[in-house]
Amino acid sequence: MKLQNFIFVHDENIILDFIKHNKFNNLSNLTYVFLGYGETSKILNFDNVIIAKNLPINTEDYPKLTAFSGWYALWKNGFIKGDYVNLFEYDVNISDDLEEKIIQLIDTKLFDVIGYIPFNVHHFSYIKNLSWSDALISSVKKNYNINISDIINSLPANQECTMTSNHTLSRNVFIKYMEWMDKLIDDIKMSPLSGHQTERSISIFYLLHNISYTILNGCLEHFQFDSHKTQGISQQKFITQYKNLLSE
Repeated sequence: MKLQNFIFVHDENIILDFIKHNKFNNLSNLTYVFLGYGETSKILNFDNVIIAKNLPINTEDYPKLTAFSGWYALWKNGFIKGDYVNLFEYDVNISDDLEEKIIQLIDTKLFDVIGYIPFNVHHFSYIKNLSWSDALISSVKKNYNINISDIINSLPANQECTMTSNHTLSRNVFIKYMEWMDKLIDDIKMSPLSGHQTERSISIFYLLHNISYTILNGCLEHFQFDSHKTQGISQQKFITQYKNLLSE
């Protein structure tokens, strides 16, 4: 299997809406991953839904890990079978030809990571805002004796990475990243903003290890509805903009 697609969702009604409106129908080998302890009776027997809380190994007791808890569940419970894997949050719109473009990039064999939201590594909101990066920085220093700030500061002024947890990774790099993160999870999961720490950890990992990556800009729009209430975004944004996820 060349490519697997996983969408992380915290509400069963969102999954039902997406299926009804044929959202993500342009993605092959698609599976929804339900996160959290919410109601799942309507989707319990769906073949294309994984319910993380019901898996033998999961981190659902730490909801602030956000989508990363789904990555962890897929890894630990052996669901990653494809050569590459798309890991997308539910609150995105994607272009009709996204998978086609991903396959084209995969076929070049040039990139192990594809991101979708470009971000300058020297921007304050990347790692200089310590409330969003402190647990990650300190844990990497403790476990690997690496100073992330020194590494990032040494990069060119125009160096871009990718932000949010929406990524495509080769299976080998996904496994290496998760093994690397395994030593950090106990530190990061205690942070009230652990979702921000894990988002930054993806690009930190590929930058530290010189892993080939590219940014496929303009193909994915992330609404950032702040489902776990860690960014101070009003619930009103979800109320007014949710319809935009159903009318691509």
